[in-house]
Parts: sequence; C-alpha cells; structure tokens
Amino acid sequence: MKAFVVFQSMWAMLDHRGQNDLPLEAQLEQIAAAGFDGITDHFYQPAAVQRLATAAHGLGLQIEGQLFPRTVDDLAAALDVISRYGCHHLTLQADVRPRSLKEAIGLIEGWQRLAEQVDFPVLIETHRYRITNDLIFTLDLLDALPDLKLLADLSHYVVGRELPTPADPVDDAQIRQILQRSWAYHGRVASSEQVQVPISFVQHQPWVEQFMSWWRYGFSDWLARPDTTGSLSFTCELGPPPYAITGADGRDITDRWAEALLLKDRVRALWHEVANG
Repeated sequence: MKAFVVFQSMWAMLDHRGQNDLPLEAQLEQIAAAGFDGITDHFYQPAAVQRLATAAHGLGLQIEGQLFPRTVDDLAAALDVISRYGCHHLTLQADVRPRSLKEAIGLIEGWQRLAEQVDFPVLIETHRYRITNDLIFTLDLLDALPDLKLLADLSHYVVGRELPTPADPVDDAQIRQILQRSWAYHGRVASSEQVQVPISFVQHQPWVEQFMSWWRYGFSDWLARPDTTGSLSFTCELGPPPYAITGADGRDITDRWAEALLLKDRVRALWHEVANG
C-alpha cells in the first residue's frame, strides 16, 4: 500500500540565533507530539547518527538523512555509518558545481553504484549552489541518466530563476519534468524574489496555490507509477534566517513552528484528496 509521511526539518527547529535551547530528545518529543511522522537532519557522523537514530526510533519517528558529498568516497564513508541504523531515505545535496555534464554524470553514476548496495533510497536534491543548481542543467542530467531519482525542493528554482506566477507554460512543463522524477519533497513556498515566504500572509496566497498545484501533480504522478512502493515523504522545511524573513530586530516575522503545522495539515489534506480521487 502506498502511503504518505510528513517530516519536520531539525534545521527548521533553530531560532533566529541559529540555536534551539531544548536538547535533541526534547525537540523530537515536541515533533512527535505534533503528529509528524519523522524528521530530517544531517546523518553521517557516527556519534550524531547513533544519538539521533536511538532517540527518533524510540518515539516512532522515521529519519530522512542529509549528506553533502563532494566525492564518491564521501558517500561510501557515510553509507558505512548509516547502514548500521537505516533510514527512510538519504538525500544528497551534492556540494559540487561541475561545468560539464560529463563530469556531473561521472559523479552521479558513482553515487548510484553505491546506492545499489543499501536497502534505502538515495536521492539527489534540487538545490541552489549544488550540482542541481540550474534547472536546465538538471533536466539535461535527467535525460542522460534515466534512473536518476530526485528529491524536489522547488523553492530553489522559483527564486533562482525568478519564475512568475501564474506559471508560464514552458516553466510549468519543466517543473513537471522534475516532479516526474522526484521520490520525496522538501516543502516551503518561495516567490520570484524570496526563497521562503510566510504561507499565512494574504499577499502570498497566489504562490501558496502555485506550489500546492505542483505538489498535487507530483503526488498524483508518484501514485500512478507502477514501481512505487512504501511511502512518499514531504518535509516541512521552513528554515531560520536568512531563509526566514526578519524584521528590524532580526527576528522572524512569523511563527515558523505554527506555519510548519499549517503546512503539514495542508499537504496531508492535499494527499488525501489526490489519493482518494
């Protein structure tokens, strides 16, 4: 049976100082009590992986691991650690910026060979200042690598390319190509000028609806794939400043935790609507 799970980003638990005064275990308890299915966090250093896995699994929370590899060996070393504990999936923010498809393909094929050796998915995240920085370059990678699986964070393409709303038909078709190859999501709403806008503000509702429309398409496409198993994950990733817009005092202009709960409920309702026709 195909299911849907919503995670909370541990990075999003940081305040305007880049801190959280609660210990890790208390943060996880807060996340579990709020009804999230899991968490997203850095997942490659042995001591941190052990602590996070022990605490999260004790609360019934699943884990999306994050890694920032620059080489094939970076992933190999991380998988040696992660495989002892497992995870829902691992997402790679590939911290390289090759100028040629050939160089990028060589790296990704190396990561894909390693991914075949573990029993959890390894996905490439769409993200600025990473191997997937440019939308068109990423589409070329998808053409060259038919087995490449992405994690879609569409906010980076919207702000990075200053995409308009309503979506231009060409832009919309290109975003849908990304969604057709995506197996997980990181969720925030961007505008042409901001990577993260408050989703509760009236003036941002056209952008909220644009992202909901894309996610609707992505959920529907994932459900229709004959080779999908397990659960599709969506991480609420409302990051701290400088992602979050701040006032003159340097503090967030909204309650990001409250907005994460709102986003969780919105995407669960969207999934239910799509899954039940």
